[in-house]
Amino acid sequence: MDPVKQITVRVVAREMGGAVWNPRTRWTSKVMLFAFVEDTAGRIGVGEAWLNEGGARAVRAVIEDDMAPLVVGRCPFEARGIAETMRRGTEISGRVGITAAAWSAVDIALWDLAARQVNLPLVDLLGRARKTVPVYASAGLYGTDKSADDLAAEVKGWVDDGFDAVKIKVGGAPLAEDVRRIAAVREAIGPDVRFMIDALYNLDVAGALALANAAAPYDIHFLEAPVSPLDIAGQARVHAQSPIPVCGNESMAWASYFRDLITADAVHYVQFDPAACGGVTEAKRIGELAHAFHLPATLHASSSVVTYAASLHVACSLPNAHSTEHHMLHQWFWEKAPAGTFEPAQSALAPPPGPGLGIDLTPDDL
Repeated sequence: MDPVKQITVRVVAREMGGAVWNPRTRWTSKVMLFAFVEDTAGRIGVGEAWLNEGGARAVRAVIEDDMAPLVVGRCPFEARGIAETMRRGTEISGRVGITAAAWSAVDIALWDLAARQVNLPLVDLLGRARKTVPVYASAGLYGTDKSADDLAAEVKGWVDDGFDAVKIKVGGAPLAEDVRRIAAVREAIGPDVRFMIDALYNLDVAGALALANAAAPYDIHFLEAPVSPLDIAGQARVHAQSPIPVCGNESMAWASYFRDLITADAVHYVQFDPAACGGVTEAKRIGELAHAFHLPATLHASSSVVTYAASLHVACSLPNAHSTEHHMLHQWFWEKAPAGTFEPAQSALAPPPGPGLGIDLTPDDL
């Protein structure tokens, strides 16, 4: 197999205007970081780091200064071994956040490149468990002059487009207002659509339980990220007392964290993101860990075509895949996938066809 010749990093920003927000972030811009790994034959694999509220310069420096020397000259099929070397080297200096995001981008790119070298879709290199995975429409953000009725109409539009599962943000407004939003959405979509809510870690234990108890009459499928992801004990209390199953934690990294989350009985729907958790290597490990504990896995995707494609490929390699997030706001560079790839048929999607991730994105495009 051809070894890696070089790694190229690109950072892209898109203006968003600040008219919408989630419980923690007002979206004035979207910053994305991509790592391109090229082999000596000229093939290119691409990966993405999930950035939230800054960090692009630091992630870029970690990739270029610390990770590129570990990768250049190695075969992309050595991704697992390179990951272990990288992880051990950062056990003292830090293994989450910037380091995990940086490695996620490189690791996804290595897997994309490896699959391209053998001319296989990534899911088939990982081991296909299913042809498609259920997807749910996700956004439901807060917005300037956006009423509960406006939100309900937005979500009803997704259902009219064919989605049978939806998710909105909560936890960024007073409880009574969030309950009005939840009630309006449920009335608009009817009783048969799965309905999830996401507090994005913005509540404490008492607030999360108050929300769960108030939302339960509206048949909520899961409550995502109710408290800080660092408060596993608190999340376990929420999960034990909540009438709604808990889902999490999308922004965290490494299977060891998810082992602790699962064994603390702090989660039912195990949620992770290849662009944040340590790449395809670690996403596969986390999904299989959840399977070993008889728990469903659901993949987060709220950025570019790279993260979404990687999430679909990983999900279709997991027999316990519950769903993948289909974001209605963050659809950056989705046109780089083959036409029609992300148009759900009966609320399920296959990964993009073709070698690797199945998308056409190069450094020159950015």
